[in-house]
Amino acid sequence: MHPPFSLLLLASALLLVNGNSLSRYARVVEAEEVKDASYDFIIVGGGTAGLTVADRLTEDPSVCVLVIEYGPFDQGEDSVLIPGSFNPGSYLWPNLFSTPQPGLNNRTFFVTTAAVVGGGSTVNAMFMLRGGAGDYNAWAALGNPGWSWTDLLPYFKKSENFTVPDTAYAKAHNLTYDANVHGTDGPIHTLYGEYDYPVGGNWYTAARASGITPINDSNGGIVAGLTWLLRAVNAATGRRSYAKNERYDRVKTRSNYHILTETVVSKVLFKNKITVGVQYIIKATGVVSNVSASKEVIISAGGVHTPQILQLSGIGPTKLLDSFGIPTIVDLPGVGQNFHDHLQLNVQYNVTNNVFPNADTFRNNATYNTEQRAIYDATNKGAYTLTATTANNVVHLPLKNTTTAVIAASIIAKAKAQDPAKYLPAGADATVIKGYTAARKAILSQFDGFTEPVGEIFWNTGSQSAIYTIKPLSRGVINIASADPLVQPLINYNSLADPTDIDVTLALYKKNREIMAQPMIALLGAVEISPAPATITDDAQLKELLNANLLPSVAHQCCTAALGKRGLGGVVDSDLLVYGVKNLSIIDASVFPFLPAGAPAATVYAMAEKAVVLIKKRNRTP
Repeated sequence: MHPPFSLLLLASALLLVNGNSLSRYARVVEAEEVKDASYDFIIVGGGTAGLTVADRLTEDPSVCVLVIEYGPFDQGEDSVLIPGSFNPGSYLWPNLFSTPQPGLNNRTFFVTTAAVVGGGSTVNAMFMLRGGAGDYNAWAALGNPGWSWTDLLPYFKKSENFTVPDTAYAKAHNLTYDANVHGTDGPIHTLYGEYDYPVGGNWYTAARASGITPINDSNGGIVAGLTWLLRAVNAATGRRSYAKNERYDRVKTRSNYHILTETVVSKVLFKNKITVGVQYIIKATGVVSNVSASKEVIISAGGVHTPQILQLSGIGPTKLLDSFGIPTIVDLPGVGQNFHDHLQLNVQYNVTNNVFPNADTFRNNATYNTEQRAIYDATNKGAYTLTATTANNVVHLPLKNTTTAVIAASIIAKAKAQDPAKYLPAGADATVIKGYTAARKAILSQFDGFTEPVGEIFWNTGSQSAIYTIKPLSRGVINIASADPLVQPLINYNSLADPTDIDVTLALYKKNREIMAQPMIALLGAVEISPAPATITDDAQLKELLNANLLPSVAHQCCTAALGKRGLGGVVDSDLLVYGVKNLSIIDASVFPFLPAGAPAATVYAMAEKAVVLIKKRNRTP
């Protein structure tokens, strides 16, 4: 009996890509093997989203996928895998800097962006914090059906493999959760660390004394309040759980899943506005080649480099493209616009009466650190299960819980009275202004409520607090600086251009002072030394010091190829397809309409899971 034709077709798909022989197993391919080949799907960027999509698409053995990644594979270093050894600096994009930032005293900043297989999931601090339901519902209300909290929750759960914490430990440490909002069968392992420094309880009590209410589970759609941090760590190994080991290493037996590393995608290729492949450059040799895609090219290069690739490919503002002699394929003014990130302010203390051990002990006491490493190596327990120099609790603060009702009302009234276009980068297109105006209105409605936070505060139990302004209104821009793909783009955060942002940041800073002044912290002898001693209370002086110390980014760059209507400056539609061309989609944080509360990794994983369903549907793949 002859085998069915479908099985013969499957076998041939496993062995050939346009006549080029494939190995029996998924592997890193060489440039010469890929040159002039044809795959079903090409994914530009092997990060959090790119590897998630590749994993799901190659579940069908008849589908051949090529991932092209700028960076290398990590080598399993402790600095990547072990939370307590966290220091992934060697896998960050080199020599990438912002333009001078007028709102931050004309300082220039290193732009922290991953350059490694696994992307941000390889170099981030391992926190898995979803946004609030109101964030995603606002996305949908801006004209993006299918992207509400209810729409995304199944995909949050699909991506996750949650470990339930020990009952006795949870009860003793004010750790609560809702198992119904977590997944238990997904690839990415998550857990609450079962180690806490003793003074973590002091800060928890101080936060409550400052009027902050605990919430059951911040990943359940209600974010505002006092909660525990969820981490992407495998309970069985104590190691980072990330896209590279869970979305690539786990499925290495698939012969239809290829990855080409240390390669720059220089542009997407089109034929009559139909996407047909990409052009790429091997970093080591400078050799330029093409590879074809028969179904779709998916850009997952992140908030900084996705707009660069689009502009180099002829998709973006025509005036910009003309200035570099790049023929326009589609005039999309929104490409590169709407750029923003969470702002960070580090507050330093001299803590004269702290309790042993704490985060500073871990960093500065070699004996304690060595003891904890031995415990970790033997049991996967102890202080090394916490991301280096971090603790477990965080507060997410709505504006009305951050400051007085009078001050909150004043901030909101001033923001609503402003012309939204006034603080955008020069030359913003009318459609971009219209889209930003709508998004700004949605964010300001959150300011006026009690459910969606504008900021986060975190104390590491030692000499530092971190304050995050998570709903900034300022918007920057990313534009190419050259038609040469090896020249980095111009990255302008435009931080604090909108004066509302410094007003909100000042309110968060004062709330942090309130928490740190509570009796349970005061008895530890925590005295602020930076950005301002406690004797400085004048708002004007404090704002000057905040301007001098704020950071424009926590590596959550987003929103530069936004999901939205084209008439509102959108770059992709609700199916994540790029306007004006066929067979080109974007799946990464660049398509966020605005940043949700929390870290973006959880949202990117969920977005990628949902996107795969859309891709399979339109390409009629199982």
